[in-house]
Amino acid sequence: MHAADVGPELEEGDLKGRWPVMRTLSALAACLFLLMIGVSQGQQTQPQKAGQSTQTTTPSTGEAPAQVPHQFVISPEEKARKNPVAFTEESVERGKKLFATQCAMCHGKTGDGKGDLVEVMHISPPDFTKPETLSKRTDGELFAIINTGSAAMPGEAKRLKENQTWDLVNFLRSLEGKKPAKTSGAEPGAPSQ
Repeated sequence: MHAADVGPELEEGDLKGRWPVMRTLSALAACLFLLMIGVSQGQQTQPQKAGQSTQTTTPSTGEAPAQVPHQFVISPEEKARKNPVAFTEESVERGKKLFATQCAMCHGKTGDGKGDLVEVMHISPPDFTKPETLSKRTDGELFAIINTGSAAMPGEAKRLKENQTWDLVNFLRSLEGKKPAKTSGAEPGAPSQ
């Protein structure tokens, strides 16, 4: 059998020329692997921001645990903050519209925590239709949670005006079963047109 029948033979010089390339590719692959490990470890040990949820995901599956309490670190000042927007039908309606566009994709159209993105994002939003979910929270706490967000929820402080956030708080209170006051005309705290 001749060398021409098998294919081109590699000469010693060809291997020497390929070795630096193979060594570089191996080193890059190792660096990428270590970087991926470092990023995944960093995500699990991120420091908690004030007001941020302590909800975590299960490392092996990436899914949220079934019943994770949504705990937040909220200052006494934030807890004591009073809602300056009257709890009226108009405020609740404005909050409902904001909820539909800003929150329902995760929290569900009715606030039941069964939004369209729950399964895709492996999250477990609280069920606002259960009285115990909101009854232990002050309006100030809800305001802080909406503004600050959590690991799975972006904060709204930069996207919403304060009055809009208070309208969301009023809408959440309506999910609790509280009945808003009927009003006519402009109310204090209503957005100007």
